[in-house]
Amino acid sequence: MIGSSFVVRAASEDEAAACVDLWVAAVSVRDAVPESDAVRARALAKFAEPRVALVVAAEPGGPGDAPGAAGAAGVAGVAEVAGFARAGAAGFALPGAAGVAGFALVTAPGTGGPEDPEDAAYLSLLAVHPRAQGHGLGRDLLRAAVDAAARSGHARCVLHALEDNAPALGLYRSAGFRPWGEPFAHPLSGRPTRAWVTVGD
Repeated sequence: MIGSSFVVRAASEDEAAACVDLWVAAVSVRDAVPESDAVRARALAKFAEPRVALVVAAEPGGPGDAPGAAGAAGVAGVAEVAGFARAGAAGFALPGAAGVAGFALVTAPGTGGPEDPEDAAYLSLLAVHPRAQGHGLGRDLLRAAVDAAARSGHARCVLHALEDNAPALGLYRSAGFRPWGEPFAHPLSGRPTRAWVTVGD
C-alpha cells in the first residue's frame, strides 16, 4: 500500500470489532507476549461502557465513509469529527477487511478508575497498528478523541498509562495531559500505571 493515506474520523459500529482485534495485537507487540483472552475480554468490556466517542484512523472508503453511514456524522450521538489526512506507512497492508490503522475509544465519566476526576471523560483505549506507528496517527487520534469529547460537553479527559511506556507518556504530555494522583497496579499486568488528565478550559 505504498502512498496510501489514512483519515481520522468517527468510526462506524461495524469497525468496533476491528478495533478490539487491533488492541489485542498491539498489546501483544508492546508487551512482547502472546495475544491474550484476558486482554480481549477487558477491551470488550470497555467497548460495552457508555460511549462518548470512537474515532479511527482508516483507509478512505471504509464503512464510515459510505453514503448514509454514521462515520462522518458521528456514532451513537457523537458530533462530527474533523478529518485529518496522514500519509500511510510505505509498503504495509492493514490486516482485516476494515482497514483500521488505529483508534481511540472515549467512554463516559466514571468508567475509568475510582480516583479519576468525576467530570473527565475516560480515554479508555488508544492504539495504532505497530506497522503504522511513527507517522503521527497516535497524535491525530488523541487530538480527535479529546476534541470529540469536548464537543460532547466534556472539558477534560483522563487516561491511564503504564509508567514504563515512555513513547506514550511523551505523546500524552505533548498533548497537554498531566499526571494525576498516585501510581496504581495495572489490573491485568500489575505494572505501575498512572492517570493522566487534560487541563480544562
